[in-house]
Amino acid sequence: MSPPPLLPFQRQILNGLLDEDALCIVARGLGIERILAELGRACATPQALVFLINASDTDEDDLKHLFMQLPSGEQTDQHTHLQIVKNETNSALRAQLYRRGGLVSVTSRILILDLLNSVVPVELVTGVIVCNASRVSAESIEAFVLRVIRQQNPRAFVKALSDAPEAFTLGFAPLEKTLKALSLRHVHLWPRFHVDVQNDLSAAAAPVIELRQPQTRSMIELQQAALDCVSAMISELCSSAKVLDPQTINVEASLFRYFDSMIKKQLSPYWHRLSTRVRGMVSDLASLRRVAELITSYDCVSLQRYLDTLLLSTKPDKGYMPSSVPATWLSSDSANILFAVSRSRLFRRLPADQLPAPTKAKLRDMGLPENIAPVLEVPPKLQLL
Repeated sequence: MSPPPLLPFQRQILNGLLDEDALCIVARGLGIERILAELGRACATPQALVFLINASDTDEDDLKHLFMQLPSGEQTDQHTHLQIVKNETNSALRAQLYRRGGLVSVTSRILILDLLNSVVPVELVTGVIVCNASRVSAESIEAFVLRVIRQQNPRAFVKALSDAPEAFTLGFAPLEKTLKALSLRHVHLWPRFHVDVQNDLSAAAAPVIELRQPQTRSMIELQQAALDCVSAMISELCSSAKVLDPQTINVEASLFRYFDSMIKKQLSPYWHRLSTRVRGMVSDLASLRRVAELITSYDCVSLQRYLDTLLLSTKPDKGYMPSSVPATWLSSDSANILFAVSRSRLFRRLPADQLPAPTKAKLRDMGLPENIAPVLEVPPKLQLL
């Protein structure tokens, strides 16, 4: 079964990329996977060698699935094939694959090695398609790959796509830096409030039912404790690393997904001069933000297992020196509240004489003490469904 045809605004996005080399930034949910598949289908011919770089395993699986449903661009019944190059592919086989042409998805590390070792026939490279362009920086391997190809083959095209527009709002001139790393001059912006996008989506608007479920009291206490730990960690990190901008590194900014990358970008020029304690604080801050996200997505058992894993990871093995500085947030009062409330969602302690005999027998069969009463708080979203 073939997928539905492209919407008019998707066709405009595709035509814009085919007309010129540009960075296309699309809002989430506007079908960038389908646009990428159509772009690869138009470029993937045996007479052309097109590289697909910076693609995740999920992106590759989605493209292969779409290519199986879409016929090739030559009005035949054949399907476009996506050649995937991994570490298991040896150099001789990669050289044959490059000579064969088509669309080749390859990791940036392998591609730069093949370029430097003259395994890739650069004069035959038609172009490069860059996925997840928001992750490309001046120090990334993808930027190095593009520089090498452009120096040896100026006629090769470069087309980049991204569905993470919020990544281009962090730091100083992030869009300009990304364009410079990609060797591009043009940007195509397609937000959800674009007139063409609104007209196409409103023509087939689907009914939306919004359900709101309040959190339990224990979940609110967990989130407050986690945010208190994050706030204390950010204050300590900013006081230890003076190069951080306190106006952008704050608790409000920590709620966004690109907060960790923003910290690393600010500390990247001075990373070799930072102490082990400061580096550990950056890692601990990422773990804390992960805990705050899992409070609403994990059940009580999975969340407690994750917290126990964090606690065990900070304990050094007997007879060995600790490899890193212990996390400072674990000794705070907010951390104690976090662990105590998380355990209270699992069980509560009761005097043994208050439990009935059948309950004691079940607890003994489960290998639990007789003064432990299971609670196992049900996630509220399951009750809503």
